[in-house]
Amino acid sequence: MVDKIFLLYICVFKYRITLMGKLFNISEATNIAIHSMALISASKDELNATQIADMLKLSKNHVAKIMHILARQRFVSSTRGPKGGFKMLRKPDSISLLEIYELFEGTLEQDHCHRTDDICPFSDCVFGDVRQRLFHEFKTYYQNRMLSDLSLKY
Repeated sequence: MVDKIFLLYICVFKYRITLMGKLFNISEATNIAIHSMALISASKDELNATQIADMLKLSKNHVAKIMHILARQRFVSSTRGPKGGFKMLRKPDSISLLEIYELFEGTLEQDHCHRTDDICPFSDCVFGDVRQRLFHEFKTYYQNRMLSDLSLKY
């Protein structure tokens, strides 16, 4: 049997963490939002969707859609025109990764076993408490990790 903790660390980089049903889903939209906001917060100048897309090697159209959602939700402001772009409206140290995650994924809720005590023939859950531990570890990490904690490698 594959160690469930090891499975978590392998899967977290594939945008989906799956273990006995859907525990967490990190969509491409969430991934783009977090990366884009980290780039903008580290930049002295406004960045436009093309610049962000080029840096992240992503579709300009997809980045633009995500950035407009972030602008509507007042995370960033956008300026139109050839010298326009996006800049942070809030301080990066006031934005948790969980806040961004929940904007795109919805409220993070604990995944429960779909088997109930009256249906399941086992006295103890065959998966132990790994589901609860993974959920709490994931939520705590995203709650406590702020946008300002992310640093660029260049």
